[in-house]
Amino acid sequence: MTQQVESPMKKISVAKVVLNMGVGKSGEPIEKAKLALQQIAGQQPCPRFARATQRDWGVHKGEPIGVAVTLRKESAIQLIKRLFAAKGNQIKGSSFDDFGNVSFGIREHIDIPGVKYDPRIGIVGLDVSISLARPGF
Repeated sequence: MTQQVESPMKKISVAKVVLNMGVGKSGEPIEKAKLALQQIAGQQPCPRFARATQRDWGVHKGEPIGVAVTLRKESAIQLIKRLFAAKGNQIKGSSFDDFGNVSFGIREHIDIPGVKYDPRIGIVGLDVSISLARPGF
């Protein structure tokens, strides 16, 4: 019998995991989102700024309206396991794009194992985007 060897160029790996919280206004909600993301990821989140002014929503250009944190390598894989557990280890097929990347939302951050309720933060939701990579692409 011939033994088939898996090509190392076909090995798929996790490139990065991005956690995002779009708050929509600056001030206290941004600080709560920063605390929540720091509690989940263990890293300092980065603020995201408005690109344009939206008068109807009271958002001005350059104002911080969200926070995000990016994880790579082993810390990303450990976090993915916790995030999938929060979703019951099931992700809808519509969450995957044509390249195999996956995005989903978590309604309550306290569903993630290892995260406890903090009355300073309350209950917030977040978006998760997982980017996959393959050598040569």
